[in-house]
Amino acid sequence: MSLVTLAIPFFLLAVLLELALDRWRGWGLYRLNDAIGSLGAGILSRILGLVRVGILMLIYIPLYRWLEPTYQSLGIAWSLDNPWHLVLAVVAYDFCYYWKHRMAHEINILWAEHLVHHQSEDYNLTTALRQSSDLLPLGWVFYLPLLLVGMPPELLITAGAIDLIYQFWVHTQKFPKVRWMEWILVTPSNHRVHHAQNRVYVDRNYGGVLIIWDRLFGTYQQELPEEPCIYGVRKPLNTFDPLAANLQHFKRMWLDAVYTKSWKEKLTLWFRATGYRPADAEAAMPYPSCDLDDFHRYDPQVARGVRWYALGQHLCYSAATLALLWYGKTMGYGTAALMVLLLVIGLVINGRILDGEARTRHWELARLLLLVAALPMLPAATWPAIVGYSTVSALVWWRLVFTDKDATVTPVSQ
Repeated sequence: MSLVTLAIPFFLLAVLLELALDRWRGWGLYRLNDAIGSLGAGILSRILGLVRVGILMLIYIPLYRWLEPTYQSLGIAWSLDNPWHLVLAVVAYDFCYYWKHRMAHEINILWAEHLVHHQSEDYNLTTALRQSSDLLPLGWVFYLPLLLVGMPPELLITAGAIDLIYQFWVHTQKFPKVRWMEWILVTPSNHRVHHAQNRVYVDRNYGGVLIIWDRLFGTYQQELPEEPCIYGVRKPLNTFDPLAANLQHFKRMWLDAVYTKSWKEKLTLWFRATGYRPADAEAAMPYPSCDLDDFHRYDPQVARGVRWYALGQHLCYSAATLALLWYGKTMGYGTAALMVLLLVIGLVINGRILDGEARTRHWELARLLLLVAALPMLPAATWPAIVGYSTVSALVWWRLVFTDKDATVTPVSQ
């Protein structure tokens, strides 16, 4: 089991602690819908990893083995047991991460993948868990240079996990500036800048662990007391559906490619600067940016009972995800893929429930029926839990949206 998977329970405990402090102190850092939207994107990212092959390792391992005699002849011998080697590996990995992260903000198709992490209009520890699902994995290319220093695959994986785990804690608004840290490490302060959409902050502070790369390559920006951070993206997502979050920019680029009459534009817009659009497509299908001088977070209002239902469903999905990550490797691929599909459907509908989407009245019941219908293809040990869960969920949902007029899910204009 990966270090990241082992760290998930600690991440969730830290989220609960920050949430408790937020409620106690009245900070207003958390909204239920945004937090569930971010955590849903994180769940989607992790479960899709169970049903696809890691492209980086698929390419990196054969190349490493092919070059291994050369490494031996040059005396290059990394060891995972040597703490200094691990430190050097994290530094080398973070250097590659800096360039991957920077290019993700500068090239359209890479931004389409990375955008998910920036869509939250809140900034708290759940934002750290809001990760892209890599529907079109391209970032692996930036780590191939580590072959030049002979880094073994197991050390690369460990360094990558450490780099990612470190980044969790910097997604908070309540850790103050510590002057010496700001010069060396990525901190909550300089990472808040990275997530802000204010003009002065956009496309700054790309480091994962070390901020020295930004200082060296001219992309550093400190947090300014006179310029409070406004979080989110200039063209807001306006849904808590994690699948839609992953498809947002891909969909826009695809529509532009279909609409524009220029074949050159159809082929090149994917690799142009972030946000680039063909002139004819932009004129026909404008996507206005939000007004930062009059910024309002996406916050559709749904009934209290429906919000609690969505939270209950999210907790069930979280528990199912942890179980799937723990036992998924022992299942057949078909069974794991089916469970992933059922979870994806649930995450999508739960996000739409929080959007106030009227069609979820029937979608949620259909999902529960589908779950029961899939029982013969799922492990027998899960049947009692699934039947009990589906029955209770259906009764509560029926009570909320079909018999209680005050709690009915209603459409929200966007």
